[in-house]
Amino acid sequence: MAEGGPCPELDLHLLECPICLERLRQPKSLPCLHCFCQDCLGTYIIKELSGKMASGTSFPCPVCRGMATPVNQAETKENWTKQFPTNGVIQELIKLKEQSSGPLYCTPCQTKGNLSNPAKFWCKKMESGFCETCKVDHHDIIHIECDILDINRHGRHRLKQNTSVPHCDQHDDNMVWYCEDHKLLGCSICVLEDHRRCEAVTTATKYIQKLKSGSQLTDMQAALQKGADVMHSLVKDFDEQLQVMLKNQDIALQSITDLRQRIDKRLDELQKDCTDKLIALSKYEKRKLDDSLRQCERLKNSMLNTLKSSIKATEGNDNTETIVLYQRGQAEVESCKTLVMEMNESFASVSIHHQTEPELVTFGNGAMGNIVIEKPPRRFPESHGYLVSPMSGRRVREVQQFDIKTTSDEDDCRAVGVVYLPYNQIVVSDLNNEKLKLFTDKGQYLDELTIQGSPFDMCFVNDNTVAVTVSSPGGIHVVKVENSKMSLSSEICLPDGKHCWGVTHINGRFVVCTDTEESEVYSVTQDGTAELLHQYSGKCYFLSHDPTNEDILVSCHTSTDGKAVLSRLAADKRRKDVMQRGVVSSAAGVIVDREGSIYVCGFASDNVVQMSGDGTHVRELLTSSDGIKRPFAVAVCGDMFVLTADQTNYVRLFQLY
Repeated sequence: MAEGGPCPELDLHLLECPICLERLRQPKSLPCLHCFCQDCLGTYIIKELSGKMASGTSFPCPVCRGMATPVNQAETKENWTKQFPTNGVIQELIKLKEQSSGPLYCTPCQTKGNLSNPAKFWCKKMESGFCETCKVDHHDIIHIECDILDINRHGRHRLKQNTSVPHCDQHDDNMVWYCEDHKLLGCSICVLEDHRRCEAVTTATKYIQKLKSGSQLTDMQAALQKGADVMHSLVKDFDEQLQVMLKNQDIALQSITDLRQRIDKRLDELQKDCTDKLIALSKYEKRKLDDSLRQCERLKNSMLNTLKSSIKATEGNDNTETIVLYQRGQAEVESCKTLVMEMNESFASVSIHHQTEPELVTFGNGAMGNIVIEKPPRRFPESHGYLVSPMSGRRVREVQQFDIKTTSDEDDCRAVGVVYLPYNQIVVSDLNNEKLKLFTDKGQYLDELTIQGSPFDMCFVNDNTVAVTVSSPGGIHVVKVENSKMSLSSEICLPDGKHCWGVTHINGRFVVCTDTEESEVYSVTQDGTAELLHQYSGKCYFLSHDPTNEDILVSCHTSTDGKAVLSRLAADKRRKDVMQRGVVSSAAGVIVDREGSIYVCGFASDNVVQMSGDGTHVRELLTSSDGIKRPFAVAVCGDMFVLTADQTNYVRLFQLY
């Protein structure tokens, strides 16, 4: 950098607080080198460490989420910010920026109390301004050979201080040494006092040459760009989800209004309660999406700014700023990877619906219907390799198997349906004993519920609700699972009492297949209204749906060569066969994971296969050599899946790793 002349253009993002987006005030630096206003950081710490986190002794950086710990944790959280160092470089840059935009005043006059006497000359050595009188009376008497400039001739701009090499705050000497062991810049005195025994102490210039000669600097800049691209895709995805969620909210509110017009004014209070609940839930979910969006956007912007500044500092041979930005960039890249992996664990859409009772006969608490939040999993946007390997590329291992027969059972079990809940609980439908049974995924028995009729296939509805098909009369039982207990929530009967086998739940409705020689697939609403989607020539026992495109997957129980064992039903009722009898014979249970991979139980082929959504890639996960015999139902939760088999008292748990 030159030692004189007008103030250069500064990267404004270096002087702005990422929280309030205003000019930094009392800039405090965290260990990751991100700076914040002292007041903004204090407010953030108090908010972050409230409620369940009140006992925390550290907090994540608002930008990169790197953990920061105060020196004295015993102090009140209101005083934690004061313990972090004030960024003197940033303060000088802010001061320089503010001075460059205003007039110059005479320094000696200001010391005498005349604060507004304009300067006509600038001394680069003293870095001070002088009026004509003070130049003669003060400057010229002592400083004879100074490089003094006529401000009128050079324009009314503040001349910058010598910033080619920063000064050490402790020793007021140039910081030209860099310790690679401690990753610190220092002056000669610092090196002698604190780094004499360090093995890698060199000049800042040589360290920059080392970074440039290798690939570390360019690799970091490329990683910043890649991370910023990932954050951009997340920001775009969250924005789309917000728009869809707000649209669903408008539809739900309109549904409430339409219903209100059909009933008496006596429902005013109930309508208000229901509307308030909808809006409160919407605000809660919107706030969570907003928080995630802001987190991603803040990290994206910081990474892009660090990338821009790093390139600029590298090209300008600014050793100090290049080193600082290199370290900051490394921290941001690691934080980006961690954020992507954490978000992938619970990445789901948010869909809010208003459900009403089809035949309103009383004005009870449920007269205005219920607000239902569904969170089907969705594909994660482009992760640029940050996420672990896809399910289709992992190996499988058995984790657990446990006995599902209870002391109250009169017969051996026949587990024909299963659901793996997201909080490590498993619900099994026992056909022989006409029960639903609830276990932990460690095999601990929790509860059971007697079902009037013969329970068959099961499906996931939401985090605390499952559904099971029954016969005599045929229909669907909706069951709540709360506090490790099960209770019957509602019963849906099909027209003509048709017996049901397979079931899945999608967009607030159920899809079932019937117990007939030529299975019929119906879409069923909450009031039992059924719409025929397709009729198959053979028997179909199990259903599932693909969360990536909402197609219905139908497993066909056939051992005839050339016949389909798995097909898709699209929203327009068109059927497409995905797999023919071959590797799989007499297909039974079917499920789809969040990545769109399909799992099919081969009842007659004694195997479980995993296949791509279009059926082009098929692999056997488990075979008879793994002890698999007549597998019946399968359910997936994250990287775990549970498997039942025909006429056995055990279920088995497996993990993809």
